[in-house]
Amino acid sequence: MNNNKGQALVEFIIILPIFLLLLISIIDFGNIITKKYSLENDIDIVSKMYQDKKYSQINDYLSSKDIKISYSKENDLTIINLDKELTIISPVLNLVIGKDYHITVEKSIYEDE
Repeated sequence: MNNNKGQALVEFIIILPIFLLLLISIIDFGNIITKKYSLENDIDIVSKMYQDKKYSQINDYLSSKDIKISYSKENDLTIINLDKELTIISPVLNLVIGKDYHITVEKSIYEDE
């Protein structure tokens, strides 16, 4: 009779780090998608505040969430950009996309003067 318990333990020890890296990468990727969805909701709120000319409330709202905002104007359009920095913890995703990942969304608003 062969003792296969030792072989199974060695295989488990070899596979475990790979499985954990994959699991952490999936969690990080899910975090990126969740933060982007949240930022898209935030830009809708900010654009509504901008149209209502509530500029101080925009800054208060975004500073509490650590989001950076920038504006640019092109003719009658105002383009609002929101940017949030996200730290990646997975070593695998660090190699692919870097340690800090910037999520950026933008929205154009037509200003009627």
